[in-house]
Amino acid sequence: MNHKYIILVTMIILSGCAKHAIDISPAAISTSRYSGWNCNKLSKELSFVEGAVTRVSAEQDEAADHDALMVVLIGVPTSGGGVKGQVADLKGQAIALHGAQMEMDCFDH
Repeated sequence: MNHKYIILVTMIILSGCAKHAIDISPAAISTSRYSGWNCNKLSKELSFVEGAVTRVSAEQDEAADHDALMVVLIGVPTSGGGVKGQVADLKGQAIALHGAQMEMDCFDH
């Protein structure tokens, strides 16, 4: 069998695998989403979002690990890609909330 064909098939299979959370880029979310929020509310929301990032990142990583195992065992990923949209959105929210805190000068000097 042609080596180029094997490489191409391998790349196609692996492209269907779920990514690990660390490899997922954050969604672009504007700080204006949080305009009018006070520092306390921003801080509480950021704590909530950071906890959610941790939870969905663990779920995404499990999907990625499962896909890697399934590719080895049966040749195809089976997770459906995991929850990468949620990971990207929550990462974006965390960045926007931190940016809103900076705009509001919420940090002690």
